[in-house]
This record gives sequence, C-alpha cells and structure tokens, in this order.
Amino acid sequence: MNNGTLLTRGNGGSVLWAIHIQRGRILHRLVAVLAVPVALGMALASGSAHAEDDLCAKVSLGSAPAQPVKIRYGTIGAGEEPLALLWADKERYPNNGKLYELEPQRFNANDRSTATQAGQIDAGSISLTALITSVRAGLDLRAVASIVETSQTDNQGAFVALADSGIKSATQMRGKRIGFYGPNTISEYWIKSALQRAGVKPTDAQYVSLPPPAQEQALRNKQLDVAWLARQFLAKAQKTGGIEVVVRPIQATQQDHPSTLVFFNQRFVAEHPQAFCAWRADYRQALQHWAGDRVNLYPKLIAAGYITPAAADAGPDGGRAPGGKINLGDVQRTVDDMVATGFLPASRVVPAQELVMKGYALAH
Repeated sequence: MNNGTLLTRGNGGSVLWAIHIQRGRILHRLVAVLAVPVALGMALASGSAHAEDDLCAKVSLGSAPAQPVKIRYGTIGAGEEPLALLWADKERYPNNGKLYELEPQRFNANDRSTATQAGQIDAGSISLTALITSVRAGLDLRAVASIVETSQTDNQGAFVALADSGIKSATQMRGKRIGFYGPNTISEYWIKSALQRAGVKPTDAQYVSLPPPAQEQALRNKQLDVAWLARQFLAKAQKTGGIEVVVRPIQATQQDHPSTLVFFNQRFVAEHPQAFCAWRADYRQALQHWAGDRVNLYPKLIAAGYITPAAADAGPDGGRAPGGKINLGDVQRTVDDMVATGFLPASRVVPAQELVMKGYALAH
C-alpha cells in the first residue's frame, strides 16, 4: 500500500474478478532452538536460525520487566487498522504497557527506513518496494509480519480515469500522464506491471508524482489522464461521479503479495526478544479481532485519531493475510515480476528469504 495522509486508509479495493495465482508452499522443518534470550540474540545475529523456526515459542511472556521496553514505531497512517488497535483499544492488549510500550510516530513516504538508520525508531510499516531497497542498501531492518495484502479481496484503491476519457484498460495508456505516489512506491510497481502485461512498454507512459489528496483534482482538471486513488479517495470520487475504475492492484500484477509489512530492527529484537514476541502475540490477536468485529472497532480508531468517519465509511478494507503471515512464495514471484516489468533492476534483487527476520518473522 502506498503512503497516504494520516486519515487515509490505502489498503485497497473490492476485487472480485481477479485471476487467482496458486501460491507456492514451503515445507516447514522442525529444528531445535535455544530458549535463553542471549542465545536467541546470537542466533539472530549469526543468521543461524531459519525463517520457518519460531524462536518466540521459547520466549516466556510471564514475568514483566521493571519498566516495559519502548518500541518506537513509525506509522504511515493508512491501512494499519489492526496494528492501531494496540493503542486505540489498549485495554484489550495488556502486554502494551507491561512487557512493551508501543510509541507510534507518523512519517511520510518511505522516511521510516531513514529514521531507522538514524536510530529514531525501532520498527515500522514499510512497502514491499521500500523493504527491498532498504535490505539491498544494507539496513539492519527485516520484515516480521504482513499488514496489507494485495489479493482478490482487498480494497486498496484503483487507477482511475474520467468516464468520458475513453480509457478503459491499460492497453490505452501509451503516452498518457499517470499519477502515482512517487518513485519506488508500490503504486509505481503496480502501474508498470499493468502496462507490461497489456503490451505497453512502461517507458512509453509519463509518470507524475503527486500526494494522495491532489490526485483526484489533477485528474478532473485534466492535468492527469489516469490517477491512483487509494481507498478513501476512491470512495469519495465515486460518490462525486464522473470517473471509472481502470485497473486495480491485483489486476495489474495478477499475483497475491504483501503491499505493506511490519519491519523491526534486528538488533532491537536480539536485545529485547520478550518485548518483540509480546508485541507479535498482541498483533496477531488484533488481526483476529479486526477480522471478526471491524465495524464495531472503527469508533475506537476514530476516537484515537487514526481515521476519520469518512474513512470508516469507505467500504471494506480487506487485504489481510491470515495470522499476519508473509507468503515467501508470493514475495519471490512478485520480485521476479518487478524485474520483468523493468521496475526493479536485476542488480537490486533481494531473494524473498533474505527480506524476513530469521526465526522471528511470521512467514511461510
């Protein structure tokens, strides 16, 4: 999911017509692991633990430290509803304040990677595209869970055109001015993947980087031929009328993949395995609560200032991976597609297994 404003939810559009691509499966292996936190940190630092091992299974969440460990978390303010429950509905997640203290901080665009490098945050939300770039650049962060999934059921938004423009598919976008959120964002990958599949060279279109609120107006002013409207903006534009959905993310890529993920600094997890594992347990609970009672939880998110009433009224969000798990097969196929579409140079490829934190990631 692309970065939106604080009150947008960019985790995507109702997609009922997408092509389903079978997911790969990775065999799980049972491996003996050490239970002592110091040993856990050593295993993490050396990379000796495998992605399919669960080191949190050996971490006790029973005894609390004298002071909860602070987790400075960089948010994007969009699509993180289950995560936001950890502070918006805090009484339901007592580990927050006991074993850890989650401190959300808002950042723009892909600035969370920079903030991590500067030591300003310990964890945060990140797009798949920014994750690849960060790991390739040698940053110590790794993904530990999925937040938003591009899938048949998500509602992240869509690339749209004016109803009278004659643009009905990506095949008609050659030479067109296309709005997106900026270089190396997931929206850039989506549209380039759509063009490539439609037989249009991605280099044959013009790309205009604009913030989320400006996209619709630029389209209506005919400064753009195609705009990317995230979920809340799409709902608003459809109520106004005069636009048509051209391409949704799953139609563009024809491949399930995480759009937004949770990353943690590896050193932080090595030093504070209990705090991390307590956070992870709460996050998985929050995903279950959100899936089962989303409508009734919106008021808490509104009261906490995470979303507006308009965002809560913008239709289903969807796009949640069961248990927050990252499907490594989906990620690898998506990385391969990024190269095939020219979005990602082959020299910048990072294998899916190297994007997740070994031993601690919710991955399969």
